Amino acid sequence: MTRPKWRGLVIRLRPPAERSPAPNVRGHVRRFILAFAVLVAAGCVLLALPWTAENGEATPPIDALFTAVSAACVTGLVTVDTATHWNARGEVVILLLMQAGGLSFTVGASIILQTLRRGVSLRDTLLLRDGEPALSLHEALDLSRRILRFTLITEAIGAIVLAFGFWLDQGMAPARAMWNGLFLAVSAFCNASFDLNGGFASLSPYRTVVWLNLVVMVLIQTGALSYLVLSDVWEKRSWRRLTLDAKLVLLANAMLAIGGAVVFLGVEWSHSLSDTPGWARPMAALFQSVATRSGGFATVNLGLASEATLFVLMMMMAIGGAPGSTAGGARLTTVAAVAVAVVATLRGQPEPQVFGRRIPTPIIFRAMAVVALFGVAHFVATLALALTENVVGGKGLAFIALTFEAMSALSTNGLSTGITPALSAAGKIVLCATMFLGRVGPLAVVYALQKRQTRVRYRFPEASLRIG
Repeated sequence: MTRPKWRGLVIRLRPPAERSPAPNVRGHVRRFILAFAVLVAAGCVLLALPWTAENGEATPPIDALFTAVSAACVTGLVTVDTATHWNARGEVVILLLMQAGGLSFTVGASIILQTLRRGVSLRDTLLLRDGEPALSLHEALDLSRRILRFTLITEAIGAIVLAFGFWLDQGMAPARAMWNGLFLAVSAFCNASFDLNGGFASLSPYRTVVWLNLVVMVLIQTGALSYLVLSDVWEKRSWRRLTLDAKLVLLANAMLAIGGAVVFLGVEWSHSLSDTPGWARPMAALFQSVATRSGGFATVNLGLASEATLFVLMMMMAIGGAPGSTAGGARLTTVAAVAVAVVATLRGQPEPQVFGRRIPTPIIFRAMAVVALFGVAHFVATLALALTENVVGGKGLAFIALTFEAMSALSTNGLSTGITPALSAAGKIVLCATMFLGRVGPLAVVYALQKRQTRVRYRFPEASLRIG
């Protein structure tokens, strides 16, 4: 019997080509943080060069780093005066850092997925929200385009209105009015609180200018409420049809804005508002209440504010704006979820309920974790500032001022009692780390908590625990 010729031959198969691992939630966060760090590093290098400074000399590296971190994190704390230290090129760099930092959080993961340009697995094709499919990759990219379009149109409208106001009402030259209007519009919408007024004065020269106060407040609120909430309001146009997210954001935002204005007006009438005309004090109080949670601008000298007011402002800064917005803080819905849980406990309800809906227990746990970690981060930042400035530096700065500065950095707010330029190099580094953590930390924590969320098929026996 003749054997087949092929018998005994070894057939070598080409090994399958290595495929790039599909992106996952953890990978998105890692790439996002890396891209953000690269943005800060690039801004630091440009701002340290002599060609961005008004005097033509190189800016000290620590001040260039601080400004780059503050602009990219849309915080607004500064160690050098923006209007007098930087020339036009430096101001352009700061504007681009603010815009990139603000957009990176409003489009977030969608932009990251778009730049990856490679296939994803079925598991990662869906963006998860609370463990359930929410958006496909195509829908995420479409959403990012709509957010980008909304951002640019809003900033353009704000810039035009502000430019005409600066030109016709304030008598600025047309070119300067256009640049000031654009810079302030981007800064306000991105909740960055950078300004070009000079003298670390923020917007105090315009405390009685009604149109500017109104325009800036609208821009701050538009950026802090997020495109998702505003688009839901525009599409539904009915309170009953709004999502629970939108209802909680709008209700909490209104309560904090009005409540903060009443407290500020009552406590500061004879303090920081004493040099403001009586008719303009309610407007200044409302502006400060709106700007405190996210915008970071000031029309009054907070260095003259009482400690009670600073304490209330710190609480408002910690809350911040809506998720997916340009604002910082622990976020409105996070704090609202914890508040709903507390109210449910006080009422003896077995589960947190609001507006006829039940909030799942895992979301409450995540919200509590974010709030707790935020508090720990503020404690550590305050302690580090106290050590660098008072214990080691011997500057004797007021503890309330250090606490306020740490909260402003962590919530990426930008308000200050005026001590930022006087901080030591070590103190500035502490604030840089705090600003960076405050910007990328909440996003990383939420992703990490959701990634670790697992479903178990068993429950341990209950045990009593003494509380109180």
